[in-house]
Amino acid sequence: MRLPTAKYEVHMQKFFYKVGYFVGTHPRKCIGVLLLVTLVSCLGFLRFHQINNARVTFTAHDSPSHLEGAMFFEFLRQNGTLHMIEVMFQASDNGSLLRPPYRHELYEISKEIVEKLQVDVNGVNKTYGDMCEPYCEKNDAFFALMDIFESNSTDSFEITYPTTELLGHKILLANNLYGVETHPKTHRIQSFSAVILRFFLTFPNLKPMTDFEHEIVKLVYDSGKYPLIYGQVASDNLVAEEVRRLGTTTAPWLSVALAILGVFLMVCSLRYRRAESKPLEACLGALIPVLSGITTIGMVSATGLAFQSIIVSTLFLVIAIGIDDIFIILAAWHRTDKHLEIPERMALTVQEAGCSMTVTTVTNLVSFGNGVLSTTPVLQTFAIYSSVASVVCYIYQLVIFPAIIAITAPNEYQKLGDSKEEKTWDIIKTMGQWSDRQWHKLAGAISTSWVRLLTISILLGYWYLSVYGIATMETDLTIQKMADQNARIVKFKRDADIILKEMQSVAILVKSPKDLRKMENLKKLQKMIKDFESAKNSFGNESTVCWLQSYIDFLTFYQENDEEFDNDDVITENSAKKSNFSEEKPAKSRFQFTYSDLPAFLNSEPQYKPMIRYSESECVKNSEKCIESFIFTTGFTDVVKYNEMYPVVSEWRKIAANYSEFEVYPYTERSNFVDQTVDMVDNIWNTVISEVICMGLTFILFIPDLISIFSAVFALFSVNFGVFGFLSIWGVGMDPVSTASLLMSIGFSVDISAHISYHYYQVDKPTARQKLEHVYSHIGWPTLQGGLSTMLAMMPIVLAPSYLGMVFLKTVILVCTFGLIHGLIVLPVFLSFFTEISGFCRRKSVKIADSPSSSIDNLPKTISIRDIGSQKKYQKDHENNNNNIEKF
Repeated sequence: MRLPTAKYEVHMQKFFYKVGYFVGTHPRKCIGVLLLVTLVSCLGFLRFHQINNARVTFTAHDSPSHLEGAMFFEFLRQNGTLHMIEVMFQASDNGSLLRPPYRHELYEISKEIVEKLQVDVNGVNKTYGDMCEPYCEKNDAFFALMDIFESNSTDSFEITYPTTELLGHKILLANNLYGVETHPKTHRIQSFSAVILRFFLTFPNLKPMTDFEHEIVKLVYDSGKYPLIYGQVASDNLVAEEVRRLGTTTAPWLSVALAILGVFLMVCSLRYRRAESKPLEACLGALIPVLSGITTIGMVSATGLAFQSIIVSTLFLVIAIGIDDIFIILAAWHRTDKHLEIPERMALTVQEAGCSMTVTTVTNLVSFGNGVLSTTPVLQTFAIYSSVASVVCYIYQLVIFPAIIAITAPNEYQKLGDSKEEKTWDIIKTMGQWSDRQWHKLAGAISTSWVRLLTISILLGYWYLSVYGIATMETDLTIQKMADQNARIVKFKRDADIILKEMQSVAILVKSPKDLRKMENLKKLQKMIKDFESAKNSFGNESTVCWLQSYIDFLTFYQENDEEFDNDDVITENSAKKSNFSEEKPAKSRFQFTYSDLPAFLNSEPQYKPMIRYSESECVKNSEKCIESFIFTTGFTDVVKYNEMYPVVSEWRKIAANYSEFEVYPYTERSNFVDQTVDMVDNIWNTVISEVICMGLTFILFIPDLISIFSAVFALFSVNFGVFGFLSIWGVGMDPVSTASLLMSIGFSVDISAHISYHYYQVDKPTARQKLEHVYSHIGWPTLQGGLSTMLAMMPIVLAPSYLGMVFLKTVILVCTFGLIHGLIVLPVFLSFFTEISGFCRRKSVKIADSPSSSIDNLPKTISIRDIGSQKKYQKDHENNNNNIEKF
């Protein structure tokens, strides 16, 4: 049943006829104009830049972690730009680092980083001490411990884990030491197998800090000065460099993909009559996607949008889309009358191919356009580049390739008009005849009941496996997935995930501490700290580093004449030891909170200075403005995977929400990736459903036939349902990369379904089998070629494997395989089935109209004559049907 939107199709055909005629008349001018567009767009490369910060780009910009991270880094960024570097040390034989030779080298390499490494800044040598303020004491606990061991003073100190007392100061060792073995009774440290040092650098600009980082990398990895120590280095900058390197090493394989596709195009362009073969044109056509890719990057870069490594996959995508269109245009050209003038013949070619290409381009644009609305920056960037690339490639292929054919067509006409014996490829003729027979057999088989039942049975099994895959899909994106598996940063993250399972720290920023002289505020603040210490997977209060408790003990010790009052909930150090933060009431103590002693306290406990933002002048006045904000840390254990951490992070945020008056922000370096798990499943399904709906609306405009629309949307949903499920079975998790690949999957699957549905709708044949024979003969082979070329375009990724590349490769293989099966078998099954039902209902209506028992007033006014005429036409067409459609 045709819809009212069918009238737009007529206007579209007229438009493409005019475009084709103009291109056929002025081919060189058309090519020149688009080459000029490419040249102008190259000016956009002047603004080309990259961003590969996975922490920022792979997490939705409205996720809580972005706000938490922004608040946290704003607090830490006191002296300019902040840069954090992690250095992990292990024994080269994976044994204890406390063995004297290993311990000595560990001490020496750590000291060299802190005291000897230098970088040149405008002619002045800078060391760590020149760029670390106010975080220079960050690793003092570790160095104090090493000084004791190196001086053989262990008998004088009780070195316990996770905290220990040194010269009256309680220090936390669990932030630096891992793989610790302790005495079962005394908790004295007997050995440890790993050390992680965290260096916080601050400087007005980033370059000196990254230079210092590279000096650390040279020392740890390349110097060979400390053979007993196995060191590794990590930072956000090193992750970004590795992701960028992966993109730059993958990009050259585009030329390999282009070469493979060029050969494939040349072979597919050969025909029985050699004069009609177009290997040169096909090779030139393969270069058009390259122009499209350059134009796309130039245009988007001109807007200031940063390039990301995932965009390399878009370039492979552009090649695949462009090659697919070449097959469509060539097939349309060969179906036109070879005796027509070149402009007229090109007009008919573009009229046919243009409509089909427009359907697939619009559906691609809708698919990627949906991703533009994503709140995840990497998905949004991928969608923008892909959308622009789809449009640019569509315009370039629609104009340049027909123009190339128009320029070389006189040579074809000359050879065909030559009176000499015509050269032919007999093998191609044989293959063409064999192919025609197979398509006709397939059309006949699809019309049988047993094939339909078999198809439905296989579909049920296919859907079952898809459901299983989706149900077992994990949500997790690790750094290991975004870089070469042999990269140094990947090895660091892999080892760190094992080590950090013992304990990690969460930093809690208190942005508005309120007036702590008021006992209710102080008690509430202490209660909040206690809640974090007892949260899910908490390491306990012994892992907490917070100035508040130490300051309370400081005040309690030095105050002598303050008024005594009942403060059951204000916990001093002595009462904390007695109660161990249990439900017992702590002992009463003489205490009055004041800000005036805070500067003196911080001078005596300098390790807390970086954790507090305060105004000394306000503190002297004992003003509540003394403390602007502060952070404290506490440990958590047993979870390192992002999906496992989500319940923990959620509980921290609930605690923070319970104390909203303090403006509390909990943050860890993993929070950004943890947020990817939030609503990921719902977001993906919303994407799929919304895109299917959009595709349906697009089909209504371009394929105004209910049977074709319903069948195409069904095939579209089934393909993507299977792709997502089988990606999970193939080892791909749920993350922004797989979501981007799903957008691509929807776009590709639409191409195949749209081609088949559109041509089925266009065919004016009386039976479903005849319609299918016509569709298969005209578009079956080009569709198959397009699917195979798409897979070939992505194959070079195997030579430079990465998680990102392999996800796209797996997606392309699945979507092309499932898309071709659905497009060439499943979709025709449903199209033929519903066509037969529709025909049966129409014939039944005619019989009712001819029945003498029917009332003449109830007869449809437009059915009897038209349908009876169509029956006569059907009989005549059935008798004279000729299916010898020239294809090769």
